[in-house]
Amino acid sequence: MANRRVMTEEKIRQLQKEGRGKGTLDQYLPWILANEFSSKGNTHRIFGHKTGRVHDLFSNVERNLFMLLEFTPDVIDIREQYPLTREDTVSLAAEMGIKHPTYPQTKIPTVMTCDFLVTRLRNDKETIEAFNCKRAEDANDLRAIEKLEIQRRYFNGCGIAHHLVFHSMLPENKIKNIKWIRSAVIKPGEIEPYPNYFKEHCSRFSYELSRTSSSLSLAAYCQNYDERTGAQLGTGLRVIRMLLLSQEIVTNMTEPDLPNAPIGIFIRRGRNELRSVGGN
Repeated sequence: MANRRVMTEEKIRQLQKEGRGKGTLDQYLPWILANEFSSKGNTHRIFGHKTGRVHDLFSNVERNLFMLLEFTPDVIDIREQYPLTREDTVSLAAEMGIKHPTYPQTKIPTVMTCDFLVTRLRNDKETIEAFNCKRAEDANDLRAIEKLEIQRRYFNGCGIAHHLVFHSMLPENKIKNIKWIRSAVIKPGEIEPYPNYFKEHCSRFSYELSRTSSSLSLAAYCQNYDERTGAQLGTGLRVIRMLLLSQEIVTNMTEPDLPNAPIGIFIRRGRNELRSVGGN
């Protein structure tokens, strides 16, 4: 990934004035945006259902970790490409006796960023955690490890837990399933068959599911639902994905084939509640 910007001290001041790295939820503005890099590499712009804004992600590993974090019930905010205070990281690098990262064009110290700064709400108390994600082979890159150690010490000094996540640690089936259920959301400009069509069917589907003793697969149960209610073909399978995304219905998200899983493993919250497994 090549940065299209030539980073100077003046440019850094300009970005700070723009509010980069400031705000929360839909008011947050990342330090780095996807359109500021060349098209090489896997950049992604993904809408966050909890933050109400588009997130700028710079690798498949970042995208996958983002989806897992967003699906975690106690995560209430995710700030990507979060900037660290440069004076502090420069000081830490000096203490460690290593070279601080610099911008290639101007050789001035880089504004280091962590991949995600995450806010969790547990027992009515907010906590902050920092995440960096890498491919497993980066564990053998001494320079990459040095830069991560700067970040670890930085956040340790702030009293913030820092997590290093390698792609090999991420649950593949759960990520695949989250992608599948995310695809059910109503798209911008999409017109429902009638107002509140999906809201109505979500309510009905959830109610009926809590009372079923069916042994059908999810796909077969949803097809039966469509036929029974006169809904458009595919409605049942779409609304259960909406309900899984909102976590009104929960299941084992590490199942290798959710559409063919038995309907009995899909549980309405509050009725013999089963918590999602595989990294929350």
